[in-house]
Amino acid sequence: MSKIKNGIIFIVLLITICITNISCSKKVITGKYRTNFNIYGMFSETLTLDCEGNVIMNFSGDLQNNNSIGSWKREKDTLIMFFDTIINKKNKFKGEYKLLIKKNKLKKIPITKAYYKEIIKIYKSKNYDYKHIRNYRKLNRTPKNHYGKTGVLYYKKIENTDCKK
Repeated sequence: MSKIKNGIIFIVLLITICITNISCSKKVITGKYRTNFNIYGMFSETLTLDCEGNVIMNFSGDLQNNNSIGSWKREKDTLIMFFDTIINKKNKFKGEYKLLIKKNKLKKIPITKAYYKEIIKIYKSKNYDYKHIRNYRKLNRTPKNHYGKTGVLYYKKIENTDCKK
């Protein structure tokens, strides 16, 4: 009876170790992502991350279609993309672009309240018109349509890429 009990404990321990190892392993972020809704009801973005560190950001809608080509790297829970307009002059996206990695989603990094207050303070000190800046509550939200409805925009994974050679 004790051999069976020891065998069951060993199997449970082995399964627990395997599950812990899988859940704590580095998440694979390569693949294809699409925005969760169309901006203003017509513009969408598709993001493709390949295994070699290349990125293609497709912006389309309302007779527009642009593929911005760049490179990407991962630092902890942040995806950092860089779009070089010297190499690719037709890139709509320029410079560095950062997104937070959350499971199968890539989220834009929100502006903090302290940073928002700092921007308003700078505008006031230089006597700039700061009334056109959206209030903080609406700042991290994206317009869904022309009627004022907003939502939190993120990129949802729609396709996986296998990097094994």
